[in-house]
Amino acid sequence: RVFTDIQQVLNNLTHPRFVFTDNEGEADILYNFSHFKDYRKLSEEKPEVMVNQFPCENLLTVKDCLASIARRAGGPDGPTWLPRTFNLQTELPQFISYFQQRERRGEDNHWICKPWNLARSLDTHITNNLNSIIRHRESSPKVVCKYIEEPVLFEREDVGLVKFDVRYVVLLRSARPLRLYSYDVFWLRFSNRAFSLDDLDDYEKHFTVMNYAPGVTLKQVHCEDFIPLFEKQYPEYPWTMVQASIFKTFAELFQVASSKPAPLGICDYPSSRAIYAIDLMLKWDTSRDGKRIMQPQILEVNFNPDCDRACQYHPTFFNDVFSTLFLDETDNCHVTRIV
Repeated sequence: RVFTDIQQVLNNLTHPRFVFTDNEGEADILYNFSHFKDYRKLSEEKPEVMVNQFPCENLLTVKDCLASIARRAGGPDGPTWLPRTFNLQTELPQFISYFQQRERRGEDNHWICKPWNLARSLDTHITNNLNSIIRHRESSPKVVCKYIEEPVLFEREDVGLVKFDVRYVVLLRSARPLRLYSYDVFWLRFSNRAFSLDDLDDYEKHFTVMNYAPGVTLKQVHCEDFIPLFEKQYPEYPWTMVQASIFKTFAELFQVASSKPAPLGICDYPSSRAIYAIDLMLKWDTSRDGKRIMQPQILEVNFNPDCDRACQYHPTFFNDVFSTLFLDETDNCHVTRIV
């Protein structure tokens, strides 16, 4: 019995093993849109009731926390899969020092300022001006991340070489031991103008989130159509190889996120299950042996993501999610185990 306030679940979960209830007290599964808080009471009164979130998962979904835990994987500079990030409230002196060092070395110094906890590119600014970055602290708590100056681009016939990002939906079955799956379909978003490191306030050149902007063209390409197009543009980089590096990145992220006990890590509450959407880009980098590689760059991790497109094009989406998370059955589901 499932209690949920999420319309997409109510409309699309048709698996015969699940039925909906309006009575929260009789539910076996609480699938809430908002954050659940009272785990202590639930664990004492109804420890068998499953819930669609983990205690302390904000370590992943809030940008300053994400940057902080990611450093466990890569030392003070952070891991190769996260753009270098500073918390402008608590790490301003360190950021200014780092910015000035890069300036002295003649390195690219474009940065992107983001609120800790907003989505859809709201109140997000790109600049290479240190004074401007310092001023951005005044509107809301922010992180500043190194702007990806050499992204892997996608050739759009109508526009030219544009930025794109990729969204994967991952399913966290357990934090300890770590059991993580990826949904087999991923989603793509594209900029509308050819990329270059100028016109930093040109939204359609530097951002990819077009589905919430009024009067803006939304370019849609399904993943099964994207892969052959991508491999035609980059024949030396088969998507299976790119995706393997993406999954390796996801595994490292969740390993560091669950490596310490709560509140320093995701709590391994045994009745917790969750889905997250991870947005990423690819950037050009050089491996230790001097080869040019496509390095995944995690942009953000989203709690309770909008699954409208998933349900529209893949009607079994929530059946697969619920079967994987709550029945531990994956045989006929469109999921791949990562860890």
